[in-house]
Amino acid sequence: MSAHANRPMIGRYRIEGILGEGAMGIVYRGYDADQARRVAVKTMRKDRLGDNGAEILARFRREAEAGSRLSHKHVVTIYDFGEDDTLAFMAMEFIDGKSLKDLNAERAPWPLLEALDLANQLLEALDFFHERGVVHRDIKPANIMVDASGTLTVTDFGIARTQASELTQVGTILGTPSYMSPEQITGQPIDGRSDLFSVGVVLYEMLTGNKPFKGEMITIAHNIVTQPHPDPSTLNSHLPPAIDRLFRRALAKNPAERFASGAEFRATLRETVAGILAGGGEADAAISSARQAGGADEAPAPPSTAPAPATDAATATPATDAPVKVEGENAGRRTFARCPRCGERFDPPRPWNAVCSGCGVALFEAAGKSGKPAAKPASGGEGTRAAASPARGPSWGIAVAALLALVVLILLLRQFI
Repeated sequence: MSAHANRPMIGRYRIEGILGEGAMGIVYRGYDADQARRVAVKTMRKDRLGDNGAEILARFRREAEAGSRLSHKHVVTIYDFGEDDTLAFMAMEFIDGKSLKDLNAERAPWPLLEALDLANQLLEALDFFHERGVVHRDIKPANIMVDASGTLTVTDFGIARTQASELTQVGTILGTPSYMSPEQITGQPIDGRSDLFSVGVVLYEMLTGNKPFKGEMITIAHNIVTQPHPDPSTLNSHLPPAIDRLFRRALAKNPAERFASGAEFRATLRETVAGILAGGGEADAAISSARQAGGADEAPAPPSTAPAPATDAATATPATDAPVKVEGENAGRRTFARCPRCGERFDPPRPWNAVCSGCGVALFEAAGKSGKPAAKPASGGEGTRAAASPARGPSWGIAVAALLALVVLILLLRQFI
């Protein structure tokens, strides 16, 4: 092959334009005359790989190998792989759409049902991976394409690990920090549940317009491993409590506390939609109808005849003086009647991982910096407004009753004097 910068062909593919460019190569828009189809041609310049060139090339070949045997409607298809002394390339399915990263910049926060529909498609693709012994390891918006019809496609298998692979051993950290699981950051053994954590981060960003863990790279890594995420409803007030509960499981630090599979995650998404719409049979239709809306600014509204959503102790908003219950993995955590930083009052008290609407600081972080103790829940995981407020003196009712009793006693004594 000649130097690729000046040629119109790579292998048998006619190059028609550039789709993207990185430090080590370029992704071209091409045409395969033999198959009469458009393709994307991903290239890698061998002279730009540096000291780790052999491992990077091996990873590139593995990406081609993994993609060529993963044929699924939500997974990009790899058609061909080739290389010479200067260049390695792979030809793949051309997706006429935008990356989720670009779409987030335009649309986040997404309407709830549209976001859940895309998450449902992503989880379907990951179940396909995991059933075949492949962990993607780099699920992020930049590696997800969405076409005009709302169909999602997972791309880029550059750091995917198969069960037989020896290229990525325990202790090797690969991936994009903001979307990595705690076990991936700490170099521990990983399985499909690591990808599911990444799905949780992707969905969180879609619904709030923010990543759950932010800061410099080292800060992000530390927070993913050790710090709780703010409930998404504190960043998007339109989200119902059921979404907060969903993320407490999706973003659990311990893999054993997360969803065991994409199928279980998807089932919970359906149950969540069913609870929101209060029509169990309408959940799948509601999710899929968001895609059919084709980019509408608002998610489809539930039918006006639908029954009111069912409420229970886990979903109802507590009354002003009702106890605030902290459940599940957050049992025993603290609640806040006011912000430790700016003093704004919360009615009802907010959980330990909420964000103050007044100053925007995470409550657990503000408490740690100010040194002010937060109100602790009573035994059994419950805390009350009284527990979070200074003790009050006797009520006026008691004082009046005592005064009346004293007057009656004086009158009685005067009769005997």
